[in-house]
Amino acid sequence: MNGVFWDTVMQAVINGILIGGFYALIGMGLNCIFGVMNIVNFCQGELLMAGMYLSYFLYVYFGLDPYLAVPLVVAAMFVFGGVLQNFLITPFLDRDDADINVLFLTAGLGMLFQNLALIGFGADYRSIRTPYAQDVIHLMNLSISYPKLVSLITLLCVTALLFLFFKYSRPGKMIRATAQNQIGARLTGVNIKWIYIVIYGLGAALAGIAGCLLMPFYFVHPMVGATFQLRAFIVVVMGGLGSIRGAFAAGLALGLMETLGALAAGPAFKDSIVFITFILILIARQRLALRRAR
Repeated sequence: MNGVFWDTVMQAVINGILIGGFYALIGMGLNCIFGVMNIVNFCQGELLMAGMYLSYFLYVYFGLDPYLAVPLVVAAMFVFGGVLQNFLITPFLDRDDADINVLFLTAGLGMLFQNLALIGFGADYRSIRTPYAQDVIHLMNLSISYPKLVSLITLLCVTALLFLFFKYSRPGKMIRATAQNQIGARLTGVNIKWIYIVIYGLGAALAGIAGCLLMPFYFVHPMVGATFQLRAFIVVVMGGLGSIRGAFAAGLALGLMETLGALAAGPAFKDSIVFITFILILIARQRLALRRAR
């Protein structure tokens, strides 16, 4: 009996880590944008939805495997994000009430993308059937989903590449300088406008990667972004605003909370456990901030 119990717990832990990889990847894109531009992107979930639809149609019409479609989707989403930033978001950033304006703007863009998807593709749930979608790797008494394992490995690679990019590359150093002090960065010759375009494009590209990785075992529909948008916000708050490493750890922790919560209280209560934990974290952080201010 004890053996079966611990096997069940370990299986829940593995599933939590695997699904947490997606939360971390989406949260990283949101964190990149907030860390540099200091704005909350309320359409990050819809960017994920756009990446999923793009991956879906590349598979249906061109037979391109979602994993092989990652470079194309990343390039397309990067350009799309850069265009959004340059023509819609940048004009609002120089105003005194930029934070509120951009918040409502991105929320409006999210609703616009949802309705465009409803008009263009309908409300049907769409999925693809890859040869490996149901493949499982067996490790003793545990089962590991092959597509989810690939996504976790991809998350580790993306996290490492982002760390190296921000720390050692010249564009990465310019982005970090902009995040630390925009006025100082501008005085040293950094083009802030282009930095904003690059970082928003990067956030959209990360959403595109997550969309490609989700398609082998998930389904896409116009409202799918809302499912992951809220979890992305939880990841950002839990991991620290603007922290890539924090988003990585928080995404995995959120996945573990979901699966272990479902195991302890039942699948119907897993979301409730996550949200209650999120509220407790917010309360704890507020009290800690008040203590530091005294």
